[in-house]
Amino acid sequence: MTVNCKYHECDYEKAVLELLQNQGWQYTGGYDIHRKNDEILLKDDLQQYLTARYGVFSPDELGRIAGYVVGGEHQSLYNNMKTAYTRLMRGYTLHRDDDTTLFIEFFDMEDGHCSNNIFRAVNQFEADGYKKRIPDIVLFINGIPVSVFELKNPADEDVSIADAYTQTHVRYCKDIPDLMRFDFINVISDGANTKYGSLFSDYEFYFVWKSTDGKDYAADAQGIVLTHTLIAGLFAPATLLRVLHDYIYFPDNSSTNLVILPKYYQYYGTEELFASILKAHRDGSGKGGTYWGATGCGKSYTMLFLTRRITTSVEMNKPTVILLTDRNDLDEQLSTTFENAKGYLVDDNTLCITSREMLRKKLFNIQSGGIFLMTIQKFSEGIQLLSPRSNIVCISDEAHRTQTNTEAHYKTVNGQTKKSYGFAKYLRDSFPNATYVGFTGTPIDATLRVFGSVVSKYTMRQSLADGATVQIARLPGPREVRVDDAILKICDEYYNQQLKDGANEFQIEKSKREMSRLKQIIGSPSRLDVVVNHFIWHYEKRCEEASTVCGKAMFVCYDRQIAYDVYKRIKALRPEWFVKRKCAPEYDGQQLDHESMEIEKVKLVCTNDKDDPKELDEILGNNNDRKNYAKAFKDVQSNFKIAIVVDMWITGFDVPSLDTMYLDKPVELHNLIQTISRVNRVYKGKQRGLVVDYIGLENAIAAAMKMYDGDQQPINGVDTSLRIFKDHMKLLADIMHSLDFSIFLNPNISPVARLNIIQSGVEYVMQDERRKAEFMGYSRRAKKAYDVCIGHPDLTQNEIDTLHYYMCVRSVIYKMTKTGTPDATLMNRKVAEYVDKAIRSTYSENTFGFEGASTDGSEDILTDEFLKKLSDIPYPNTRFQALLKLLRQAIKMFSDTNNIKATVFSQRLKKVVDRYNARNDLGKTQAVVDDVVDGLSAELQKIFSDLKTEQNSYQELGITYDEKAFYDILISVAEKHQFKEQLSEDKYIYLAKEIKKLVANKSKYTDWTNRQDVKDELYTDVAILLNKNGFPPQPIDEAYDEIMKQVDNYKKNHDSD
Repeated sequence: MTVNCKYHECDYEKAVLELLQNQGWQYTGGYDIHRKNDEILLKDDLQQYLTARYGVFSPDELGRIAGYVVGGEHQSLYNNMKTAYTRLMRGYTLHRDDDTTLFIEFFDMEDGHCSNNIFRAVNQFEADGYKKRIPDIVLFINGIPVSVFELKNPADEDVSIADAYTQTHVRYCKDIPDLMRFDFINVISDGANTKYGSLFSDYEFYFVWKSTDGKDYAADAQGIVLTHTLIAGLFAPATLLRVLHDYIYFPDNSSTNLVILPKYYQYYGTEELFASILKAHRDGSGKGGTYWGATGCGKSYTMLFLTRRITTSVEMNKPTVILLTDRNDLDEQLSTTFENAKGYLVDDNTLCITSREMLRKKLFNIQSGGIFLMTIQKFSEGIQLLSPRSNIVCISDEAHRTQTNTEAHYKTVNGQTKKSYGFAKYLRDSFPNATYVGFTGTPIDATLRVFGSVVSKYTMRQSLADGATVQIARLPGPREVRVDDAILKICDEYYNQQLKDGANEFQIEKSKREMSRLKQIIGSPSRLDVVVNHFIWHYEKRCEEASTVCGKAMFVCYDRQIAYDVYKRIKALRPEWFVKRKCAPEYDGQQLDHESMEIEKVKLVCTNDKDDPKELDEILGNNNDRKNYAKAFKDVQSNFKIAIVVDMWITGFDVPSLDTMYLDKPVELHNLIQTISRVNRVYKGKQRGLVVDYIGLENAIAAAMKMYDGDQQPINGVDTSLRIFKDHMKLLADIMHSLDFSIFLNPNISPVARLNIIQSGVEYVMQDERRKAEFMGYSRRAKKAYDVCIGHPDLTQNEIDTLHYYMCVRSVIYKMTKTGTPDATLMNRKVAEYVDKAIRSTYSENTFGFEGASTDGSEDILTDEFLKKLSDIPYPNTRFQALLKLLRQAIKMFSDTNNIKATVFSQRLKKVVDRYNARNDLGKTQAVVDDVVDGLSAELQKIFSDLKTEQNSYQELGITYDEKAFYDILISVAEKHQFKEQLSEDKYIYLAKEIKKLVANKSKYTDWTNRQDVKDELYTDVAILLNKNGFPPQPIDEAYDEIMKQVDNYKKNHDSD
């Protein structure tokens, strides 16, 4: 018995279905479900669930329930999904036939009732919309779709998870929106990678699920393991029900189609915190626990999820939730999120408390409910008792700072000792029976003493491994501006002194004098001159080399006066940066947000002071101005690129595109990680964040990391990147040793000479497959390392120029041999210009589809003019690669409608490619090898020409393109069995047309290719037709098999693409 070991996509699909069944999901094949194609509910399951829970319903009542689930106005897909989700979560009041009412819950969410729901996984679920599509797997709960899986064959190197993303987000969303509006959790997988996300998220924000219980963490899990973990974790029935009910956040209003799904650590962390809060509520301890989350990992949304769990808890009985920050200006991101989540939190009484008077008015003797956001500074000795209730939960953000000072402090002033308390003490006096929860990225002992032990932890190590944040690299500033360690020690002692119990006025005054000395050093005019000049040079170099994703940078200064001095120095050196524009120059001509403001490239952002000179006051603006500045800085299109700050924006302010911080301020240990983590947010194209350290904080960063993350060192110096860069440049030099490209480095050569040497490099690299693979990998890694260490004194100009040459060669090869275009971050502007000219000088890139030209129809690439341009390419390997790439594309498109003929062309192509790949085994001179490649290119051109003739042949026969496929099947079978001449040409044409009619007649059944009765009926019809028209009986079975192959291939490429 022969075993077929080839692995197909359907094999992976079956494996995923088996994993789902292991978790308790029932499996049903899509073609086994009797339904109309445009029906998206499994009505039998819905009826079974409703009957079991509520009793018998009439057909009309079931129809009204189903109509409510799938109903809605004609809106965007996003709004339709939001409507569908809201209806499912809120339930439905059914007006029954007997004039009574019954409230329907679509899912049984009560603890212990999970088994009352029907969990079904369906593969090949055919859906009709604007086009017919067949998602790989759809998950249903009680007959209602809740998730779509799109899988790609792990064994096929030509497809990837990105293809699955495109399939769901483009084709399915466009063609079957009625189903996709229920795809609340979208899953994409190619075996090597398995991720989930919102249907409205960019691919970069799809995530992995790395735990099944929140305790064990699959730190280094990759490949198939992630598929197991996702299904055993997120898609365990009880977990999925909870996620659907409490962890999918649609803002009340969103202009960006925002949907937030929980990451695995947010879900398990919230569940653990919620359980701890319930325990503290029961035993009256008041200590709900501490959540330790790495900075940048989405703490605000974890707090939102937790608040939802608390406010919807039956046991907590209409609780009040108070969210506290310790910044004088309430965390804008947190307040914006919560005030836009009233529907999600099921509480319209969500308010920001802006004054102590408002605090007393809104919270004094409050009886139930309410979600209030405020700074802890609102609590003072005069507030006193506000509510003795125990179902109040106080959630503290950044709980390591002012929110732990519950004990008395004594200070000696003028010989008298005075006792005082901090804000946290007065908060607890106001709500003595509340439960307190602390969120922090940098916990200290006092945090645990006040809030309780760490209930859930998500470290920087996990955050980096998961891709929740990016790596931070540190680049030391010029040696002459770095501050002496002894002076830095003074800074640390000053901050510690403020925390020390019993500090007296003399000790504090001594610390102030020493800090004044530090300011004199940092603010020295000669030092600031060096710092500012280095900053401008380094910033411009980063932009020129495309080493920053969009040029957003933050310059952190010691105090307001020094910040103003820095601002004036930059303005004197780069006055053009201070011209107001609506958008950055690179976005000129593009559509902008109608609220975009005219603004300078550089802004000084800090609070006002009553003694500020008029000029500074105008620069700073007021509070509303600063809100607009914040919005502009977060906008990648805005002209506002460089923010000069002191204390504002260095904590609790997220700008994902920000990738460079220029740090010229000593920062206390507890806030250091918070500050530099402004650059660790994930953003498209952002590989890492960079901190240019003008102070010399290497030891302080190491101490902070040791304190807060154990053995993890997520802040890497640039020395590692420099070493990687130099190592890979040496490897590249070894590869390119036989090619003299020194003329490229000569600034005086002509543009044509530069283009020619680029093309010579392309040909040289592509002469050998191994050489090409190594060159492409080494050059990419060298550029990424260079992006980090720009500005390092050990970099030479020759190394930089040589890298530019390698990147030109790499990018041309990439455009010729890969789908799409190279990552823009790989090329600086000059390199990009060289590459574009090199491509244009070699062949017309738009004609060949290398730069996004339309390739929807193979006719575009089979014209005589096109073939002529191909033959005119002067370089052997370049010409061959262009022919090969486009011929593969043409054959693939041809196979959609004529599989049997496309197979013939594929076999011809494979023979040519095999000979090309073996060219280096000839043992001949390069000239002979080039002649061989030229000959192979000629064979490819012949295949192109034959394909063009074949594609147009249906016209001569007077039949359609689809009918030609059946005609070719009949001719192929007849030739194989040597009876072609027994039937006339007209007879073959007639039979092809009739077979097309028979197939079209059967395709009205959605499940016909999976129903044996329908296939048997088609077989009988085909056999009768062929036999009646003189087709010999013996090969009829073979002809039928080929017909079914063609039908299946057509369905695969047109129904599920």
